[in-house]
Amino acid sequence: MSVLIFSGSNDRAVFAFCRLATIYNVKFFIIANGLDDLIFKSAYKNSVVFTRVKNELEVSTIVEISDKIKTNQEVNNVLILPTSEFLNRFLLDNRNQLENESIRIPLCSKSLYEKISDKFSFNELCKKHGLNTPKQFDSAPKTYPFIIKSRTYFNKNNFVGIKPQIIYNSKEYDEFFSSNNLDQYYFQEYIAGSCYYLLYYFDKDGSYSVYSQENLIQQSNGGSMILSKSSDIHNQEISKAYASLFVKEKYHGLIMVELKKFKNKFYMIEANPRFWGPSQLIIDASMDLLDRFMLENKLIKKPKIKLKDYKKDVFYFWSGGLVKDLNRSKSSTFYNFDSNMFIKIYNQILKNEIYLKQDTIQCYLSENNYYE
Repeated sequence: MSVLIFSGSNDRAVFAFCRLATIYNVKFFIIANGLDDLIFKSAYKNSVVFTRVKNELEVSTIVEISDKIKTNQEVNNVLILPTSEFLNRFLLDNRNQLENESIRIPLCSKSLYEKISDKFSFNELCKKHGLNTPKQFDSAPKTYPFIIKSRTYFNKNNFVGIKPQIIYNSKEYDEFFSSNNLDQYYFQEYIAGSCYYLLYYFDKDGSYSVYSQENLIQQSNGGSMILSKSSDIHNQEISKAYASLFVKEKYHGLIMVELKKFKNKFYMIEANPRFWGPSQLIIDASMDLLDRFMLENKLIKKPKIKLKDYKKDVFYFWSGGLVKDLNRSKSSTFYNFDSNMFIKIYNQILKNEIYLKQDTIQCYLSENNYYE
């Protein structure tokens, strides 16, 4: 079986998979997202087999490309990597047609995917299972900051809703609702404290692996993680509680749960049932999540990673995320960490910069403004 990858969205996860697939000698082919796709600045540009018009997805094109791959590689099936929310929703909407063409979609059912990925419904599911969630409000709280979230991924006009917004004052609130309809959103209290990810892979038989990372720096207003490190909170009872939820719901595949820890309690922030940005940490800290993914989907016969190989306190760093905040005059968010600590260990974390590697050095130079 060969893998078909859509690049141009969730780039850091795409590059992490390409690196591991190269180690395993798993064949992969890439559909780029426009001519400015970052993939063309990488060593993987030669794996691009098609460049689509930016953000367009068509079943007929996917089938045509997959048929060529199957013929050229002499394989019976092509697996599409579930790398982005927009792509995954498209794949699930067209699953029957694609799978009838021997194109595999390694995702759970559409209804379960949406129940977990849509923030409001997953919040309700967590409450049903007795898990802590931020306080919820039907109207704007009187104290700041608070969070505004889309109830569903697609709004009533079938457009993608905005990502969660942190509202710090009445001016930001008025600006937000001058161009958005209130009934498509809901309000949550802002939870301070430490920030973590629980990282899972669930097999269809209910067995699973779980790891964790502590997030130290995040892009402004709830953007992507800039600096994280592998953690051990998955050894606490909280990881079993979420695992129990997913097993009961018969979920299978990769999934990340974002948590905040405040006053010794964990609160669910959101879940992503797909690849996540800091996926390079899976490889660098010797987590077996991607190995299990490839094993269950018959891309490999034997994994290289074992549970005992896991390394705690390994860093993940994306300097480009920091540069983007600085260029927009935005303040990145620090969790249980500060700028002095960042400077002190900068040489150490730079060794784990996501793009400062031979296969993506041009991406690093471009993102860090070394040339126009």
